[in-house]
Amino acid sequence: MQEFQGKLKLEAKGQLYDILLAIGQQTLDYYNPCDWRNEKCRRMRSSRNDEGCCEVCEHLGPNGCTVQSLGCKLWLCENQENIFRECEVELKVLRQVADYCGIPYKIRRSKEESFTLQFPPVP
Repeated sequence: MQEFQGKLKLEAKGQLYDILLAIGQQTLDYYNPCDWRNEKCRRMRSSRNDEGCCEVCEHLGPNGCTVQSLGCKLWLCENQENIFRECEVELKVLRQVADYCGIPYKIRRSKEESFTLQFPPVP
């Protein structure tokens, strides 16, 4: 597996990141597990303490994520993954593809942040 990951050039990994991001977004759009309304996700609206998984994220805006974060598109909070089982299965397959191809997908990280953390700049 590492041999395959090593053969994928950084540019190809960036393109695959974008493809997985688009498919992840389509999956989330179809199932709508977060169901953003009035600046709150489904979990935030149903929680007594008004907390959501995105609550502390620096990239959270009034209508959700403000960056293209693959990690956030391939992940569901525990509450929603139990309710939206089919969605979780589809997202898991995408995570497996990313893992196999060595595509970084850190939750709460933009594409640039994910790749920079995995591939630090050469001095």
